[in-house]
Amino acid sequence: MEGQAAKRRRVYSIEPKKVVEEAVFTRNYMNYLVPALMKIKAGKRSSHCCEIQNVVKHEVDMAMVFSAQGFAWSNALKANLQRYQNEHSSSSGGPIITSNNPSNSSSKSIKYVNKDIKGEEYEDGFINNNNNNNNNNSKLRCLRRLIPGGEDMCNEQMVEELESYISCLKMQVNVLQYLADKNC
Repeated sequence: MEGQAAKRRRVYSIEPKKVVEEAVFTRNYMNYLVPALMKIKAGKRSSHCCEIQNVVKHEVDMAMVFSAQGFAWSNALKANLQRYQNEHSSSSGGPIITSNNPSNSSSKSIKYVNKDIKGEEYEDGFINNNNNNNNNNSKLRCLRRLIPGGEDMCNEQMVEELESYISCLKMQVNVLQYLADKNC
C-alpha cells in the first residue's frame, strides 16, 4: 500500500500561478499609484481640470509600466512617457502635461482602428476570399497601433505581447474600479 502512495502524482493547476502574477501586479500597481495620487491631491493648487486629468493619466501609465516590467510594450510605453516628459519639462524641472500626451495614443489608435475597419466594411460590403490576405494585413496593422511599440514587433511577438497587454489592462481596470469605489 505504501508503494502505491508513492506512485501518486500531484497535479498542479496553472491558475495559482496566474493568481500570484495578478496579486504581484496589483500590489506593485497600488504601491506606485496610491502615493502618486496622494501627492497630486496634496499639491493640487488652482490647476485646470484638464491639467490634473493629464497628470493623473501620466501617473496611471507609469504605474502600469512599473507593475508590468519585462514586456516589450511596457518598455515602449516607458520610453514614450520619458521622451514626452523630457520634451515638455519646464525650466523648473517639473513636467508640463497637456492634452497632447503621447500616452493617450492608444485611445487615438482605437478611433483610427474603428474608422479603418468600418471603411473597409462599407467599401467591400463583405470580405472576398481574394481580399482575405489584405484584410488580415489590415487587421494586423490595426493591432500594431493598439499596443505600445507594436510597430517594432514581429507578428508572433506582437500576439504574445498583446495578450499580456490586455490582461494587464484588465487588472488595471479592476484596481481603478476598486479605488474609485473605495473613495466614493
